[in-house]
Parts: sequence; C-alpha cells; structure tokens
Amino acid sequence: MYTSAKSYVDTGLRPDWDNFFKVYKGKRVYRSYQGIADPVIRESHTIIETLVANIAGGNPKFHFVVTNEEQSRETDVLNGMLDYYLIVNQMGLKNQEWVRDMLLYGTGILHITWSEGRPKIENIPIRDFFVDPTSTGLTNTTNPARYAGYEYLADKEVLKREMIYDPDKDEMVPRYMNLDSIGFDRENKSGAAGDTSSMDKVFKDQFKGSTLGDKATERQIHVIRLYDLMSGRMVEIGNGKEFIYNKPTWCQREEETRIIDTETEINGAPEIISIEQKLDEIKPFLPFAALRDYIDTSQFYASGEMELLINDAELLNDYEAMDVDNNAYQNTPMYWVDPAFADLAPEIETIPGAVYPIPRNAMGALERPMLSGDLDNKKERIMQRMRRATAADEAVQGVSQSSSRTTATEVTTQLQQAQARFSTKINNLESEGYAQLGNIIFKLVQIFVTRKTAMRIVGPKGVVFKDYDPWEYNGEYEANVELETTIQRKKMEVGLRENQLFETLSRHAQIFDQVELARFEVQTINPEITDDKFNSMLAAPAPPVDEPSKEIITFNYKDASDYVKAQIEKKFGLEPDPMHEVDAQKHLVDTAADMTNRLDQTTDSTGAPLDLGGGGLMPIDQPAETEEAVA
Repeated sequence: MYTSAKSYVDTGLRPDWDNFFKVYKGKRVYRSYQGIADPVIRESHTIIETLVANIAGGNPKFHFVVTNEEQSRETDVLNGMLDYYLIVNQMGLKNQEWVRDMLLYGTGILHITWSEGRPKIENIPIRDFFVDPTSTGLTNTTNPARYAGYEYLADKEVLKREMIYDPDKDEMVPRYMNLDSIGFDRENKSGAAGDTSSMDKVFKDQFKGSTLGDKATERQIHVIRLYDLMSGRMVEIGNGKEFIYNKPTWCQREEETRIIDTETEINGAPEIISIEQKLDEIKPFLPFAALRDYIDTSQFYASGEMELLINDAELLNDYEAMDVDNNAYQNTPMYWVDPAFADLAPEIETIPGAVYPIPRNAMGALERPMLSGDLDNKKERIMQRMRRATAADEAVQGVSQSSSRTTATEVTTQLQQAQARFSTKINNLESEGYAQLGNIIFKLVQIFVTRKTAMRIVGPKGVVFKDYDPWEYNGEYEANVELETTIQRKKMEVGLRENQLFETLSRHAQIFDQVELARFEVQTINPEITDDKFNSMLAAPAPPVDEPSKEIITFNYKDASDYVKAQIEKKFGLEPDPMHEVDAQKHLVDTAADMTNRLDQTTDSTGAPLDLGGGGLMPIDQPAETEEAVA
C-alpha cells in the first residue's frame, strides 16, 4: 500500500511540489533568459501570504446540529468543547500552515489523535503523507480512500520509552515491539520504498544547505504509520523490516448497551421501569482532515494557487533580469581599442580616474542604442494577471488605488468580485476540510470520553464547566463551521443594515424619541450596556431660563384708533382693512386743519375770513356773548 501510493506521487506530483516550494522561497526553476543579473521578485510569496491572512485569520467556529429527534438539542457544550480543544492545540498557528500547504500544493493534511485526555492535532507535510491512489477523497466521494498514512523519522530510544495502557493486563505496557530486531539503518538511511530523501524534512534541510551529521542519525529510524479500513487495523513499520505496532485501529467503537431505571406514570401512579439504552457503533475511519483548493472530481490531490502562479512568476523574474541587464548596459561604458593596442584590452576597466598608455584616438566609448522602456509595463501586466488569477488583487491586498487610473466604481466592483470569489472558496473549505476536522474531533470524544465528564468551556463570560454525557450525545452530529473571514463578512453585512436602519430612524425625529433611538443604537453595538448604565450617561436637564417680565396692556379693539387696529390685524397674520389707513389719513388732515384755525382766529384753514354775521368777526376760541352783552 505504501509503495503503490508513493510511486503514484513520485511519478509526477512530487517534482511539481518541489518546484512550487522553490519558487515560493525565491529560487529559480524555469529560466528562459540567461543574463548576467539574477534578481528575484517575490510576488508569488506575497500573494500566497495574502491569501493565508484572508483565509486562516483566527480560529474556526464550530456549530453542531442534531441529525435525529432522539439526540440532545443542547449543543452549547459541544460547541464550547470544540472551541476549547482548538485553543489548547494552538489551532491559530496550525490553521495557517494547513491553509499554506493547500495554497502551495493544492492539498493540506491534518492528523488528529487522542493524547493526554484531549485531541491532538498535527500538521502532516504533503510529501510525507500517502493515500489510496485510486480514491477521489477521504469521505463523501464516489470512491473514498480505503487507507491512508504518513511516514516520519524517530529516535529508537524515544520509541522504547513510550507506554500505552493494555486493558487486558490492566497496566501500562511498551507501545512498540520488535525495536531491537530492526537495528539501525546506518548504510543509506532508507525506508521501505528506498530513499528517505523524499521526506519533507530531508528535502527542506537540503534546500537550506543544512544536513544532519552522522552522529545525529545513528539512532534514527524510518517509521511508516498506516490506517487500513479494510482490515480495521493500524500498523507501524520500522525501517521497512518489522512491524513495531500492529493492532486494531483505535478509530472505531463497538456498539454498547446499558440498563437504566427511569420513572414513568402508569394508570395515574408513578412507577420505575428498566429500559435499555444504546450507544451506536462507530465504524473505522481515517483520522485525517484534507483541505483541498481546486478540486478535480476524479482526483484526490487538488491543484493549488502556485500551479497558477509559477509560470508567470518565472516570466516576471526573466523580465526583471532583462531590466537589470539593460540598466547595466546603459550605465556602464564599453570601449573600443585600436588593434595595435589589443594587448592592453584586459587592463581597460570602467574605473574613475584610470590612466591608460594609449595614444589619442586609439580608444573610445562605444555608442549604444536606446533600449525600450516597455519592460516595466510588461512586469506590471504580469503581476496584475497573477493577482487576478488568485483573486489577490490590489484592493484585497490593501494597496491604495490611484485616482488617475481607477475610479471609485471600479474599486467597488473589484472588491465585490474578490469577495464573491473568496466567499466561494471559503464555503468550499468549510464544507469539506473543516467539517472533516469537526466530525473527527467529535468522534474521538465519543470514543474516549466514556462517562459523564465536566467539560471546561471558555466563553464570553469566562471559564465555565458543563457536563458532557456520552449516552446523551449519541450518534452523528452535523458539524457546521465558520471561518473568521465568514464571521467578519457577516458582521459587516449586519453593520451596514444597522447603519441604514439608524439613518432612517434619525431622519424622522418628529416621530421617534431620539433618546430611545440612541439607546437602541448603543445597545445594538454593545449589548453589555444596560439601561441603568445608559441612563447614567444621559445629560442632566437644563435649568429653566428666567425670561424678563413683560407689561401687558389690555384694551378693546373697537375703542382703538384706526392705526392701532391695522397693527393688531398684522400681528394676528391678517391683512389690514384698507379703510383703516384712509380713516387714519382723514383724521390726520382734520386735526391739522383744526390746529391751523387755532393759530389764526379770523381765518379758516384755507385762509378765508370767518363770516360772523352782520359783518363782524368773532374769535373761534371764545364763547358766544349773551344777548345782554350784545345789546
């Protein structure tokens, strides 16, 4: 099984994986232009790390869902338990390496075991992993894998000290056997398939130019671990010679039953009856979670982002080498020399202040043509093409857009397209690799936690403990997972809707109480702010302002003059009666005439003399004389 799986990978996949890693690390693999300079642009590294940051930022959040009506609906303990297990496994770091392997090679592998009372999650390098070559996936495919495993290097003395519990003997016994019979592989450090140089650590050590000394490898042995679903066993082979472990796989559980007493009511009277409770069988499974990028339905190994980038990355490096060579060609003088002085040609260099014993006009600088400056445009187009191919364009990377090149509408469209592509990729990863991880961890809990146990849960209110009863959480639970990217995207969508709601309510201040609207907005953003805390932040009401006293005069409208009547009508928003102005003017004219008469008692207001009768004159302001006075 191991040999056939390794042969399948070595024929075509492994050379590509090696090249992907080299280009990611800035080494040249496909060189089309052989120039003097050998620069490297690490654009592929930038793109890969940008995608890692967008996908693997934070721990995934699991939400378990029941699959039948008999299961417990209280899944908070399962969700909190998974979150705690991920924290203690430093899943934030392992998640980044898992995603990085997927982006580089197309497939990332996690190995999940049980150690020290909790799940243990390990990253398995793709070079060290092997799987049934006829399979199309680990689970839920037309041809799921029948076996899978990985190889590793171990110290023989360390393996001898490893102990395991034997339920038959009820004691701790050595885990590995036949270690003395395999000896040390001092000749060629080879394993079952021959050369261990194909292992990930050996390859990367050689890439770094670092190798282990002979003394360090004297006790080192090559171990193959294989999980076989057909036989239901897990085996480990040392140096391709002996089985050092060969037992039924721990990735399974037989069906269990127990009799419990429960209280019920029969004919109106309480009665205790005994019933049989069952734990379902867990069939053998492979404890691996595979994260795959671009999936082919007929292949197990998927394609990664580096498969899309490698050719453009090398072409970009070729153009960069041309650009550097062109600059050197333009900025470094080249000379011609008279053939009579050809023996001095090796001594002629571009050195400031150099003196050459050559006659005038026997040496001169060569004229060089002006080279095209289009290389920068070509490099820019290649980098844009690389970003478009992986959706890691300038907007996603956070590079500011130039207003002279890109409009706001184009930036918005670009962001929406990138978010749509990322959402599709994230949904695929959540549905396959992360769902496998959640299901495997839950199965391990079902297998190894055999009695009611208080589970430590780290939540928003601190550390709490809740009971997990394996008889209560029986059967399969569907593991739904959300990555931090999905959670943040949903928060942004909710935030945009809330902002629109707040703006709509704020525009109708006459309808809605602004204090209650502010309370709703604050408590929506931060639910921990209570009503009492919000009320304590409200400003105290302003004291009443003392207004100056006003003298109020009351009079009847009918007794007012025509002018006052017109002012009253204006004050009440009425258009004054035109006759008020006419009467006011008439009254003013009559008053003026009366005053004129009083100034000259012998004439009226027009200047005509007053007629007193009998030709006599009488002052207008003196009373008439009596008859006696006239006589």
